[in-house]
Amino acid sequence: MGARLGPYNLALVACYAAPTWGTEAVKALTSPYGGLIDPVHAAAAVRLRVILKLAPERLLDVANWLAAFKLVVVAALLAYVIEFARAVLSDRAPDRATTDTVLALAVVAVAVWVMQAIVFDPTAVTEAHVAQLLLVAGALIVSTIERHVDDMEAAARGAGASASEAGTPALHC
Repeated sequence: MGARLGPYNLALVACYAAPTWGTEAVKALTSPYGGLIDPVHAAAAVRLRVILKLAPERLLDVANWLAAFKLVVVAALLAYVIEFARAVLSDRAPDRATTDTVLALAVVAVAVWVMQAIVFDPTAVTEAHVAQLLLVAGALIVSTIERHVDDMEAAARGAGASASEAGTPALHC
């Protein structure tokens, strides 16, 4: 796996967010009010209901859908932790598709809960929400930069291999 920070960063995000988001999701799903007592969850449910143009009586359904989605994100984060552990033990990089999927789900989760709360109801945002935003944004930035560096190195290797196969002499400076 080398000295890449991205997989470790995403594993840290998963270790922090999975228990936090899992607890929130289970609380919302087991609540008779669908988690609407949490102002951030309630704001997300109200916004999604309006976007989907659903009747006001469907608000509880939307709140439960959001909680179920958060539970799916938690399952994906736990799957990544397992994949990351297997990768570290076998001295390989984590599966790229799993990493991309988990990172995308985490970004969507932050966009649904934290970003809309920051925009529409900043008083409901706590330090924990800001920490979640920064953790996921950091993992996204680091992974994107490392992915770009890997692609550039692969392109340079490919260009070097095609030049040597063509019999073109290398320039010596």
